[in-house]
Amino acid sequence: MIKRILDENAGFVKDVSDVIAVEAWKDPSLIPDLSKEDSIFLFGDYSRVRGPYKTYSFLVVGESAVDFFGAARKEMRERLRLGARRMSFKGLNDKVKLRALPAFLSLAGALDGFILTFAVNSNIRYMFAEQFLDVWPNLGDVKKPVLEEMLRIAHFGAQAVLVGFSSRQNIFWFSDEDNIVANEAHQQQFGKLSEAIIRSFLPDEEIGKIAFGLSGIDDGSLQLEDLVAIPDLAAGAICETFDALSEVGQRVTPRIDLRKPEVSEKSDLICRWVGQTGSALKQFGVAFDKTGQGASEWRPTFFRIKSEGAARGETI
Repeated sequence: MIKRILDENAGFVKDVSDVIAVEAWKDPSLIPDLSKEDSIFLFGDYSRVRGPYKTYSFLVVGESAVDFFGAARKEMRERLRLGARRMSFKGLNDKVKLRALPAFLSLAGALDGFILTFAVNSNIRYMFAEQFLDVWPNLGDVKKPVLEEMLRIAHFGAQAVLVGFSSRQNIFWFSDEDNIVANEAHQQQFGKLSEAIIRSFLPDEEIGKIAFGLSGIDDGSLQLEDLVAIPDLAAGAICETFDALSEVGQRVTPRIDLRKPEVSEKSDLICRWVGQTGSALKQFGVAFDKTGQGASEWRPTFFRIKSEGAARGETI
């Protein structure tokens, strides 16, 4: 049974927790059991596509999956002659990377863990910043859009931790280089906020060590870069898919099936991988769309992308 936020005053973050818990109750295979792991690892990346949606994807795995991936990806890189090329959604215009994409996705799909993606409509300007500035005025030193991004990533990442965490586990969170961690002050601020939010989501749990790092500290083996590339690929493809849906007037809504729109070759390949239900790596998400004109009028909707022929429900 996955953990959920119990605080009735937590607002829409509790709604998100409840939505995921309900789906996990309906489909017990949705969330892999990582309870035997001493540590869980979270790797986050976020789309930079300028369109109607921004996506935030988080890969959560145990230490055993990290070790497995570290060994297997070396062989894959050598076999496909990737050299020092870094896999990323934006970089898939490189023919060598695009040719390597199916093998890379297949390897990632063998990991025991999950990817949780949040998609936020750009009509929603501020989800967190204004409330936090009322409580913590010293956060005003950070530009409001950067603070909003920092708080979104901290809250969404903490939600992913909540889903995968078991008591006494260590939590290691690695993120891509981003504006929210552009300097040491921002890095310190992000780390403090994220740890505080994780602990607030798990108030009665015994938590081991919590540590944060950037993919840029990679030792040259590209292991961290490759792990962060997994959520990067998911975030980019889902973002393009949601943007394309928006262009034809569709969005994710309860009890409505959506036809997957025309997207680029790379997004089509990645979305087919995202929708594979038989993989060890599970993938699902929560979309936020406006429901009215008010600044806080939006609704979280659970979604999964199906590779072939979506069944009835909140799917694409």
